[in-house]
Amino acid sequence: MKMNSTNLSRISLFLALLVLLSGCSTTRTMIPIPSLYTQTEIALFDDLAPELEGNRLSILYATDRLPEQQESEKPMRYGSQRSPSGALGVAEVRIGNGDAQSQQDTRPPALEIESVEELVRFPATPYLYRVGDRGRITIEPGVAAELEQTKAQAREEILKRLALTPRKEVFLDVHGVGVGFDNAVLSLAEFWHFMGREGVPIAYTWPAGSKGLFFYTVDRESGEFTVLHLKQFLRFLAGMPEIERIHISAHSRGTDVAVTALRELIIEARAKGLDPRKVLKVENLILAAADMDAEVEMQRVVGEAMGPAFGRVTIYSNAEDRALAAARSLFSSRHRLGTLTPSELTERQREFVRRSANLDVIVYEGSGGGFFRHGYFTDPVVSSDMLMLLRYGWRPGEGERRGLERLDENIWRIDDAYWANDSR
Repeated sequence: MKMNSTNLSRISLFLALLVLLSGCSTTRTMIPIPSLYTQTEIALFDDLAPELEGNRLSILYATDRLPEQQESEKPMRYGSQRSPSGALGVAEVRIGNGDAQSQQDTRPPALEIESVEELVRFPATPYLYRVGDRGRITIEPGVAAELEQTKAQAREEILKRLALTPRKEVFLDVHGVGVGFDNAVLSLAEFWHFMGREGVPIAYTWPAGSKGLFFYTVDRESGEFTVLHLKQFLRFLAGMPEIERIHISAHSRGTDVAVTALRELIIEARAKGLDPRKVLKVENLILAAADMDAEVEMQRVVGEAMGPAFGRVTIYSNAEDRALAAARSLFSSRHRLGTLTPSELTERQREFVRRSANLDVIVYEGSGGGFFRHGYFTDPVVSSDMLMLLRYGWRPGEGERRGLERLDENIWRIDDAYWANDSR
């Protein structure tokens, strides 16, 4: 099949974007202070436990990346190769050289990973099993014992961190293609800092960041590889009675990774006659710049009635997202979920949106996101909107989220004039 020059140029643009997004630097500059803290009187921090004060952050990570050196070598390093076993670890992140950033300091400090320590290594998958009567599957006793032991170790690590915060909640972030381990950790670290360091942050970092001409396709299949591990980890978190709520944010291709794992868990819960809303405890699912075919997701997500399994679902879209435009050409799809606008929805799709009481579509029309307009979630206005949702639970029009302009039922517009639009 011949590829015309327009499609070729778009695909080249997409590949160039992913090259820019990839990398393994342990240092970078912090994102701008969210407008929530520069345009209002809201304080960045409430009372923090002494262990959470200062300019160092401990970020838990869950990964199925293959370690790049022996366990005895420090610091721990992970690349883009796949590991059959998942791991839980902690990365120590330093903000600047002094105290944590204040609301009055407008200079973005540097973020740096000082150390990485793997704490728990789970058994390799797929687990060895036996088939019993009526097709019942039983994991080999030795594997089952190892699994319970590692789960207990992981549970203790999470409980230590839950004890430091009044919010018994987990904030799990899933990145997209072209993202190395370090950037995955640093992205969550800065966002958790602006969350007021509430709850327990966990970076779920899968084997992305491959090199070479076909790295997007390699990363994409690694996203399929990781679904089993993400599913197991979410099941583990949801099974901890000490965790009251789970908030999941995902960006770009990571949205499909997260949605696929959740879809399978929801089907599993319903097959057992259970309510997935209670079983999974997912309060918020945020999909930003979703690199997913909109029609496919309409069939797989809406078709399985996934919406009621979550407290709220928030989709951020940007019609000017050039990375997703290139992906649309690459796969010859009609629409990517992360670029949808109200005018592109069919009447049937609009009806589904109207009926979804816990769904909000936020259409971004600002100037952030870099040249490719794909990273706009770091824009001070968009990061503020996410913080108002996650930290305070405000729906559009509530609290300080009054600057959103309603375009349709459950569809809102956000732009650079967000705070000017506030009618207080």
